[in-house]
Amino acid sequence: MFQKHNKYSALLIIFFLGILLQYKYINIFPAQAHAWAQSDRYALSLGFVRNDLNFFKPETFVLNHQFPGGWKEPSEESITAVDFPLHDYIPAIFMKITGITSPWIFRTYILLYSFIGLYFLFMLSFLFSRSYARSIFVTLFAATSPVFVFYQAGFLPTIPSLANAIMGIYFYSNYLYNNKNLHFNLCLLFLTLAVLSRTTFAIPLFAILGFEFIRILKKQTVLKSKFLPVSLSISFLLSYFFYNNFLRAEYGSLFLSNLMPPANITEARSLLKLIFEKWGIKYFSQIHYVVFVLLILSSMFFIIFKRVKIEKQLLQFIFLIVIILAGCFVFAFLMLQQFPNHEYYFLDTFFLPIVLLFIILLSFIPIINKRIGKIVFSILLLLACIPMIMNAVHSQSNNYNNYSLDKTAITIHNFSASDHYLDSLGIADSAKILVLDAHAPNIPFILMNRKGFAVMTTKEENIKNALKWNYDYIVFQNEFFLTEIFVPYPDIIKHIKKVADNGRISVCTLSDNVADQTLYKFLGFENKTPLFKASINFDDTTLENSWRNVNATSDFAYSGFSSGILATETEYGLGYRTNNIKKIMEGTSTLLYSGYFLADTLNNCEIVVSITENNINTYFKSYNLKGLLKETDKWERADLLFKLPKVSTANYEFSLFVWNTGKNNLYIDDFSFAIY
Repeated sequence: MFQKHNKYSALLIIFFLGILLQYKYINIFPAQAHAWAQSDRYALSLGFVRNDLNFFKPETFVLNHQFPGGWKEPSEESITAVDFPLHDYIPAIFMKITGITSPWIFRTYILLYSFIGLYFLFMLSFLFSRSYARSIFVTLFAATSPVFVFYQAGFLPTIPSLANAIMGIYFYSNYLYNNKNLHFNLCLLFLTLAVLSRTTFAIPLFAILGFEFIRILKKQTVLKSKFLPVSLSISFLLSYFFYNNFLRAEYGSLFLSNLMPPANITEARSLLKLIFEKWGIKYFSQIHYVVFVLLILSSMFFIIFKRVKIEKQLLQFIFLIVIILAGCFVFAFLMLQQFPNHEYYFLDTFFLPIVLLFIILLSFIPIINKRIGKIVFSILLLLACIPMIMNAVHSQSNNYNNYSLDKTAITIHNFSASDHYLDSLGIADSAKILVLDAHAPNIPFILMNRKGFAVMTTKEENIKNALKWNYDYIVFQNEFFLTEIFVPYPDIIKHIKKVADNGRISVCTLSDNVADQTLYKFLGFENKTPLFKASINFDDTTLENSWRNVNATSDFAYSGFSSGILATETEYGLGYRTNNIKKIMEGTSTLLYSGYFLADTLNNCEIVVSITENNINTYFKSYNLKGLLKETDKWERADLLFKLPKVSTANYEFSLFVWNTGKNNLYIDDFSFAIY
């Protein structure tokens, strides 16, 4: 008999492991992998708070939807079609009650749901293995998967849907043992909830329905007791499917709803290779794969040489998993183009059948009845769990600590407290904001606490088109203005007037009176004296010692008679290095860079600004010239803006240099920068 203390100890292990892996990150804004998708879900919760918990009008902050129109069609409504948003709605209820909208509320809800799923996974394993140690082992195997750990306290509905699917399969497995209709009904309830929020979980639902249909044909069960619950399940699924289609037709959507199979077998092969190279050790760690292979070999040994007896219910469970796996392969093929960019699709599909297969493989190994044998076997399982847990901790640390230079993290930093900044400018909560280069559509608006339009791809035609929409203010991030907005559309400074600038974002309005506005005047540096400046034109032979790799040639010149040359075999080109800019120790500052470049072909080539303090790199930012220069065999100017942090020690080094990563043959002239 399964004692209660075993249940409680399993719950405690699940709880403490989850806390160990998640407590440091429980209130972090969705700034890491797939911040776009995660912030969209967070925005849905905030949207429910804003619309007084109207479940049937899910909305975010974005007024131009991705589907249809690709962000190019403005709308008056931020309502969006989305799969049954139960797991965005419940956190919104707690936010509404408490008045707190911090990320930890959403993350905590998902984390608690994951505990429920892991607990029922433990119970499911025990149902077949009758072993506490093995069931804990299965649970820890799943709970330490790097991809599971990352999303365990995230914002996507994948984790609660996965938990619901596990609960559904647990109750169905119980039903196979005891034939109680209550268990079948609970199975349908939880699997229906899983499918409503994450369509891919239709695979286990229809696998079970198909299996039950076979059992009905074999007269192993009857249709009468199943007709009503199955009808209700399908009715709920179809009802929301049609309602979601109505929302999509009426308002549009931010969420993908179409299939994306590979174009041909060649593409499928290259996509599969990319998936395994990119996500292989994100799905499971190396120790997971080793354990899984050893378990397969052990199971084969007992099946072949010991002729393990397999009970009827386990055979039925195996058959069910085979059906689920087949469905997952079909879905994976139909969405293969998305798998390289979305590792969480693995959680939606193959994670569940692989963990269920893990349960089966363990069940093939006979129970050891001798006390010493049990102890040895439990120790072996423990020894396998320790490196999996350690890897999970390490993986989680890497997930959250390697994104400080990511554009999403920078965007969040730039827009942090922007709601209060806009309030201070007297900009109403109801004002519509046009965000140029939003990067992840909902992030700027969540932080501004205002709705608006997002320009996602800053091509000239997209910017010009968006400027015609019905908005009140234009906002952009200062450090990306030159590269992402001005370069593709230089004439924008002839159409917008800056209203305010807090150093990180600028607030502008459309204006007809700025046709003669220069770039430096728009940026606010025209009449400012720089804190520091340096330049080189390659004509003056007297240079200060801070310049590095100065190689002049008279072959070409933008001005004067000489320019700098960067040869293909030179990795690090012209640069400037110093520890004598005292003003950058007084606070944050802005570096404006400009230079002229000439190349017959241009591969990757970076303009890099770096700061080290006490021999530790504290700032590193680069821009690729390949994306800034439009033509070859012609001198072109590149203007860049860098937001420099305050330097906190006298033991620092500032450097600006050309990094020739693409082995270019490149000419450089009138290379200069100024710090304000």
